[in-house]
Amino acid sequence: MKYLVGCAMALSFAATGSPAAQADSAPTCTDTPNSYTAGWQTGWASYQAAQKSPSSGAATRTVDLPITINAPIDKVWTVYSNLRNDIGRHPFLKDIITHRTCTDGVSQTIDFTALENVPMGSVDYPAKTQAEQRLYPADRYYLTDSYDDPGIITHQKITFTDNGNGTTTVNEHISFTANPVLIGFTADNGISSHKAYQAALKRDIENGTL
Repeated sequence: MKYLVGCAMALSFAATGSPAAQADSAPTCTDTPNSYTAGWQTGWASYQAAQKSPSSGAATRTVDLPITINAPIDKVWTVYSNLRNDIGRHPFLKDIITHRTCTDGVSQTIDFTALENVPMGSVDYPAKTQAEQRLYPADRYYLTDSYDDPGIITHQKITFTDNGNGTTTVNEHISFTANPVLIGFTADNGISSHKAYQAALKRDIENGTL
């Protein structure tokens, strides 16, 4: 999963990669419009524009965050790929608001807004991260892309490896892109928040809470 956070904060959900296979049929989609949908549409349009014309002045930091969980891959995949399980485990995440879910028989795409309270000194900043998750269950990986003002983008690919001994290794490959002034703060907070929710997911999978 995942948040990955706005305005140069820790971004909880984001990803990159290419689907292993493409479905032949058109996807079936379910829309759930709400008061955050217009903001998602605006943010996603900004994300798509940035992807087409990347800023030459932007800086990028990439990191791999592996963690091994004492549980079989089917269990770990089911828990880890469910966005709702990040709530209460990611340090800043307060809620996930879904706008559309599409399924084509090979993958599932979820458009959502992550609501986060990001610590800024003595106050919390109410961030709204606009994101999209794409799951490929047959190949045991998923992707998440996210956008936050001012022009902060993350890409994330989460892969799952069966270690053959009842344990599963999950790796989060994350790229943070932002203005050079913001990149250090963005990446450092993003990495620390991801490690915290990884540890919480590991704990609750292994103790049976999830």
